[in-house]
Amino acid sequence: MDYLACLIVLLQLSETTGEGRFVDATVKLINNMTLECVYPKTDGITQMSWVKSIVTGKEVIAVSHPLHGVHIKDKYKDRVHFINASTRDNSLNFMKTTEADTGLYLCSITFPNGVWEKVVQVIQLDSFEVPVPPTNHMIIEPGGNVTLRCSYSVGDLVRQVTWERIKADRMDTIVLCNLLEGKTYGSDYQERAMIDCATQESDILVIQNVTSSDSGIYRCHYGGNKTHVMRLTVTSEITPCTSGQNQEEYKQTTLDHHWHILLIAGGAAASLLLLVTILIISITVVYRKKKKRRRIMKALLKALYSAQTRVRLAKELLAFCRIFFFKCDNMKTVLSAVRNLDCTLTIGAFFTVSLKYADTCKRQHGVVV
Repeated sequence: MDYLACLIVLLQLSETTGEGRFVDATVKLINNMTLECVYPKTDGITQMSWVKSIVTGKEVIAVSHPLHGVHIKDKYKDRVHFINASTRDNSLNFMKTTEADTGLYLCSITFPNGVWEKVVQVIQLDSFEVPVPPTNHMIIEPGGNVTLRCSYSVGDLVRQVTWERIKADRMDTIVLCNLLEGKTYGSDYQERAMIDCATQESDILVIQNVTSSDSGIYRCHYGGNKTHVMRLTVTSEITPCTSGQNQEEYKQTTLDHHWHILLIAGGAAASLLLLVTILIISITVVYRKKKKRRRIMKALLKALYSAQTRVRLAKELLAFCRIFFFKCDNMKTVLSAVRNLDCTLTIGAFFTVSLKYADTCKRQHGVVV
């Protein structure tokens, strides 16, 4: 018989079960089920094991040893395995579960100075109690300490308070606080939960060094079946929210914050669009002004060129008159008419005036033009 097989026999003979013990976690029976068991300390581990309480006593399901490896009982081999058989994680996964998988399970981790244990109870799906909606929502950064308060009056006669953490598939017991018998912490909270059970201050629970995995629903039981439910969110992105803020108020605050961001973004987009529109209009106006200016300058240059041309032609015609009309008695009249010609007159009009006086000169002196 090998080492692990021998160890299983010894465990079945000597290992205590969770029967009649404090339950650390209650898990829903689902098709793919995980029983969590993570050792919270850093001590070296000698071995890890899972044992189930049955009618005839106890049944060893699986054993993990740092040197000898993992051994799983034959009837569970095809559907049970360690999720991560590391030095601290002893979580066990069940596949294709049946009603026979309900019951009490004991996770046992042995280290040089003793044994750390966790009792897990598996119940039918419809047996899992659904919590009432949370009335408070607290937000805290990772690494901080959170204070949870059970809302019963100091004058109430409360002998026992139970704090629980609710998840979709399981419920963890944080602490059972009894005014006379003291307190019993759940295995996962032994090192970081604090409560005073000797006084009426048992309504205050402090959880130290919280992480994102601590986010979820928390509930306290007191005075028979009275409960108080709250939500905890552990995140590095803190938003304005007090520890006593109502969840609906928090949702509304978050919604208002989102609307505020959207309004700012919309205003910025509208301002940018207006700026771009003004820029386009300005460029268009400047372009049109430049185009109009070029058109005006072109017309002015054309007019100036035309005027200069007509003046030059007038000067040439004056010279013509001096050459061919020097014998005319009406020479002064011709010259005066030429000088008084408006620069805007056409050349044809100028020749009409000139030829009129040239014809008169021809009749008087017989000059041939």
